Amino acid sequence: MAVQLIGAIVAAVLYYLIYGKTIAPAPTPGFHILKPVLIEAVFTFALAMVVLHSATSQKTAGNSFYGLAIGFTILAAATAGGPISGGAFNPAVGSGSILVDTIIGHHDSIKNIWIYLVGPFTGGAIAGLVFKFVNPDDK
Repeated sequence: MAVQLIGAIVAAVLYYLIYGKTIAPAPTPGFHILKPVLIEAVFTFALAMVVLHSATSQKTAGNSFYGLAIGFTILAAATAGGPISGGAFNPAVGSGSILVDTIIGHHDSIKNIWIYLVGPFTGGAIAGLVFKFVNPDDK
């Protein structure tokens, strides 16, 4: 988790150095606050399930399609859920860019950080439980 957070912070700083502005996910105004949290949870669940089934499962060991499956899942999530939630679907991605935006950009995006922690951690935890239930013998 620490490496992912460091990677997200480095990416957000590089974005700032290249474009001269910061970027952070934010929910679209006009939606009840639980909708972005639900979107983050649902699409993180979907992404985690695809990763667990295609990249870590013994049943699919040695496959060469996991990158494509993960990439298309992110594309679908960003297209369908991004306009509502801001589209992080990973607590490190959301937190890293929000932290950089708050420190460098002096914006108030830190108020949204809970959305990108609660939603993805909930979706990821449920995906792990469902994966173990569906694949009890997979280690």
